[in-house]
Amino acid sequence: MRRFRRLLAPIGLLLGSLIAMGWSQSLVSQAADTMTAVSFTKATSITGDSLYGGDTSLSSAPAVTQILANNVENGKLTNRTTVLSITYSGTLTTKNSRDTVKNLYASAFNADSNVAGLINSTNLIPGSLVKTFTFSSSNATQTVGLDWSVWNGTALSIGLRYTNQLGDESGRALAYISKDSIVEPKVLTPTITTDLTQSTTVIEGKGTIVGDKITVDADPSVSTTVGADLSYSLKLSKSLAGQKTVVVTESNDAGDSGTVSKDVAQKTLTLDNKETSLATGPNDITSSMSNSDVLAWITKQAGLSATYSDGSSTADVTYTSDATGLAAKIAALASGDSMTVDVYAQDGSTKSSSQTITIKKTAGTLSFGTISGSIGFGTLAIPTKEAIYQPSSKWDVNISDTRATGSKWYVYASATELESDSHKLKGNLIYQDGSNQSVLTNQSTLVASGSRGTTNTTAVTSDWSSTKGIFLDVQPSVYADSYQGKVNWSLQSTPTE
Repeated sequence: MRRFRRLLAPIGLLLGSLIAMGWSQSLVSQAADTMTAVSFTKATSITGDSLYGGDTSLSSAPAVTQILANNVENGKLTNRTTVLSITYSGTLTTKNSRDTVKNLYASAFNADSNVAGLINSTNLIPGSLVKTFTFSSSNATQTVGLDWSVWNGTALSIGLRYTNQLGDESGRALAYISKDSIVEPKVLTPTITTDLTQSTTVIEGKGTIVGDKITVDADPSVSTTVGADLSYSLKLSKSLAGQKTVVVTESNDAGDSGTVSKDVAQKTLTLDNKETSLATGPNDITSSMSNSDVLAWITKQAGLSATYSDGSSTADVTYTSDATGLAAKIAALASGDSMTVDVYAQDGSTKSSSQTITIKKTAGTLSFGTISGSIGFGTLAIPTKEAIYQPSSKWDVNISDTRATGSKWYVYASATELESDSHKLKGNLIYQDGSNQSVLTNQSTLVASGSRGTTNTTAVTSDWSSTKGIFLDVQPSVYADSYQGKVNWSLQSTPTE
């Protein structure tokens, strides 16, 4: 043990000389701090209590008469306490005639009898060996530094360190500051007031102590400090994209710390639809179509649309399914059979919940599409003989056919009499195809026929011209008036006998 202490002594002195320069600056900054008395108890022995060493016995030791400290709360030390001012009174005297001491320092020790801070106190016996040393008015008060990371809030022993003629170091406690006289570090309680989203680039909130450091685990490279109003604003170097929760930490050099966590609202993709049940005819989906073609058809027919929870663009969103071979499966369905397809929206790694779409195979349907709402013939002069007039605008009649390719269709038309408030028109609406004419008044006439092609829509009247279509046949005995009537259309899959 003696050899070990002898090796440590010069190292300790070297460290003391290096660190003392840093502390001289720190103490200047502490000059404005209020030094407050703290309670302590004196050692019961007149020579104090040996902490380590003990090769040099004492016949007398000085007493500690006062201890002042900075950053005190209610008379107790805190983790912000960095300076002790210790006042000694009396004389240190070695007991044995052979023992002498030098390198005498005022010191504070932690529970492990290690120096509880930077070795910055004055060497009261530099260089010479003495048997006695008496504290006088010029050196009675000594300054000792504390370091919470070394001290860590344990009970403190206040006393002296010294070495003997052999270089062995001893530590002796002359007074004690109990654990009850030490306040534990503050638990800081920062808050986050920002509603966090995937696109958040600034986190704001409140801190506990002005000047404390604020950091966040999602972006350790950035930090800020708590302002005079206890608010903080932490600008991130990147958004919170991909983060589920963030933890903000408030800390300071005194060792206080505290954290707060908050969930980050996830950017969700929602899939909506207008229809969940679709009917497919024989030609809507064929076995030669690709999966993407089928999904495009489903997307259009079901009215699928995706939205992001934060309102961001869905330009890159696609609609897809984990099912494969959709075209062949749907094409193989018998009429009346159905199957379901789970479709979801996807944008990179982001997926929506799926929508279940039911697809029912049908024989197809035949129905009218758009039909001209009204057709006029303009203002006409009374003819001197029977005359046929073209309408002032083109007829527009369309059919929608989802049946199998080649399926037949037949369009019939009939008309009511044309009447004014007081007269019936001397004449009729007729269907003409070249030289062939058929009167439509009160009788159904075939005006178009054909078969389903490769599309679902057919323009029935697309080939009507100046010699084909529905015209007005007027007799010369007509009364001058405004006449109106109605055309009735009929669509059938088989011809009428």
